[in-house]
Amino acid sequence: MPCFNHFQWFNAKSYEKPQRRGYTLCNWELGHTTPACFLRRMSTDMNISHSSRRLRTALSLTMAILVGACAQNPTSPDPSDPESGPVTATPGEPPLLATSVVTEAPVVLRPDHPQTYTVAPGDTLWSIAGRFLQHPWQWRQIWRENPQIRNPNRIYPGDVLHFSYNASGQPQLEVAEREDVPLIKLSPQIRVEELSQPIPPVPRDAVESFLTRALVLSDAQWKGAPYIVADDDEQVMYADRDRVYARGAIFDQARYQVFRPSEPLMEPGSGRNLGTAGIYLGQAVLEKDADPATMVLANTIAPIRAGDRLFPFEEEAELYSFEPHPVPPDTEGFILVNLDPDVTQITQYSSVVINLGAQEGLEPGHVLAIYSKDREVADPVSGGTLKIPGERSGLVMVYKVHDLVSYALVMQAERAIRLRDRVTTP
Repeated sequence: MPCFNHFQWFNAKSYEKPQRRGYTLCNWELGHTTPACFLRRMSTDMNISHSSRRLRTALSLTMAILVGACAQNPTSPDPSDPESGPVTATPGEPPLLATSVVTEAPVVLRPDHPQTYTVAPGDTLWSIAGRFLQHPWQWRQIWRENPQIRNPNRIYPGDVLHFSYNASGQPQLEVAEREDVPLIKLSPQIRVEELSQPIPPVPRDAVESFLTRALVLSDAQWKGAPYIVADDDEQVMYADRDRVYARGAIFDQARYQVFRPSEPLMEPGSGRNLGTAGIYLGQAVLEKDADPATMVLANTIAPIRAGDRLFPFEEEAELYSFEPHPVPPDTEGFILVNLDPDVTQITQYSSVVINLGAQEGLEPGHVLAIYSKDREVADPVSGGTLKIPGERSGLVMVYKVHDLVSYALVMQAERAIRLRDRVTTP
């Protein structure tokens, strides 16, 4: 497992994310109104003559038409006007803030997509989506779960996928045929497991070590984690088969992972502390839960010391239970770290760290487009400099999310990808 001390860093300027704005009814200064606002203004500004029955009748008819329009035809947002949006208000209450509605982009199919496809070993959700879609991150928009089969939310090797259109004319893909997935009974426990694993969203061998052996935690999280106190022989460093004692939690798992906090991850330019990465050291097998608990070390890859921290294993089913989908609009970040210190270039299936995490709403499966940095070039004719915008250079999919950073896998590399390249909505 590479140490964060050896990751490739860069010098970057801090950036500022665009802020979303709220919009209110009756904003006369903005030069647009809603029917409800028009009614209120008309009722207060106009001086209606009680002596004119015709005028009163005409105005009543006009008011009825406007009220009918309000009830049946809500104001539609103008796509060209960023200030417009569907808004409602209750009489006698202050205007409400409009909520921005995120609409999905139309599905773009590959012209050569098959009508059926039999899933093969080694397939991933990304590769299957790429057989049907121009944009594989639109997978959620076409996938339909078949309630007639067991585990309809999973896809297994041997499944036959069928492409069709629903009653609304929208494309859809579902499992049409499935052979019975072999089951194996494990004794002496009463437990049944599937012999065949569902296909993962991304290649397992590209992300497995980072999924199971990567931590980025805050200082408070590190301080609150259970830890190793000592061994049974007064040694300074411990290795395989050494008995150690631990405390700091109720230990109810059979095995734990051993980590040591490394240096804090500081965001270049802004100086923001993004958390402290953990160095994976090995495993500890629980012998007896007490205070302190007794454990035996196993599968160590580096010496373990007193003070090293213990964390339970995550369920593999949860680690791989995500599918590709685009990040929300206006998501902006950049590539911080290349997780493979032995490779100077970032290529397809490289794992990287980006400076966006759970606090920015990221989740496993989110897909972002990579853009190269803008650059300035000299104008050979008129003199001066000219800004050249960055071009799209690839796609990444997030597979592990921490509070302020995420691990992502490069799914497509269309040109050279470098540290500090921008990642944004595809």
